[in-house]
Amino acid sequence: MKQAQRSPLGLIIVMLLGLMTLSGCAKFTGGSVDSSSASTTTSSTTAVLTKADQQISHSKMTAAQKTLAAVKHPDADVRNLATGLDYYQKAADALAKNQLSSAKVAFDTLENYQVTADTSFLKARATLHHQYQQVKLANSYFNSARDDLSVHELVAAKTAIDKLDQIAPIHPVIKQLQQKSLAMKQAIMNYEASQSTSSGSDSSTVVSSSSSSDASAASSVTSSDSTSSATSTSSANSATSSSTLTTQDVLKDFQSAAGVSFAKTDQFNIVKQTKTYYEIDVLHDNDQAETASNLTDVYRYYPDSGQVTKQDSASGDFK
Repeated sequence: MKQAQRSPLGLIIVMLLGLMTLSGCAKFTGGSVDSSSASTTTSSTTAVLTKADQQISHSKMTAAQKTLAAVKHPDADVRNLATGLDYYQKAADALAKNQLSSAKVAFDTLENYQVTADTSFLKARATLHHQYQQVKLANSYFNSARDDLSVHELVAAKTAIDKLDQIAPIHPVIKQLQQKSLAMKQAIMNYEASQSTSSGSDSSTVVSSSSSSDASAASSVTSSDSTSSATSTSSANSATSSSTLTTQDVLKDFQSAAGVSFAKTDQFNIVKQTKTYYEIDVLHDNDQAETASNLTDVYRYYPDSGQVTKQDSASGDFK
């Protein structure tokens, strides 16, 4: 009888011990799950960044943006890289459209963004910035050639076109400008051919089959008088100034008139000479330049008036 009374009490104790054991196991298991979850999240973020880096290194920027956007809970590294790629894309789009004014703003923003230290991104940004500099230079030569051709400054136009052709077509815009310059080349060739004909030949008009804007510029190059070879030679060389100033004199006078404190390491190069002005490239030493976008400035010096104008890097105009 006594044995029967003790059995329920023992059973209760056993049940309590069992519940305590299960509770302890549950807590231990829960801790293991939380640790595993954190480890999985870290591993997932690393995999995403690795995949995005590979896409960036292969110039697949849109794909990299999609990869980063797919992360549900991005950490700071993912967010910073995604922001950098957004700035990159805006700059690249403006450059592809050859909208240099918009591109300047976009590239300034891109260059000033220093939050992410992602190696692939930094390398891609440097490459795009180099392309931007070359596109600006190509536009400068193309615009100079077009302007010179419109006023029959053929020697200066040929010089500008030659410089344009020497730029490596590392961006589609450069190749497009080089293709468009073919119309101006043809205009000059036709004009020079007309000058080599006999003195009794009819006046000839240069015709271009390129775009309407280039055709208009090309067709304006007209030979109205080819009565003698002397006249032809004088007309063809009209772009050369009769000034007796030496190169050293021109550069010295230019620096005095410019009102700019040039560095000792700056290099000066007269790239064009017309009846009224000298066009001068000023190359700044990379270590001395304030920014990578300020490596070359282009000026026009008018010796008769002493006036100096500087080319706007965005529009290509001289002010």
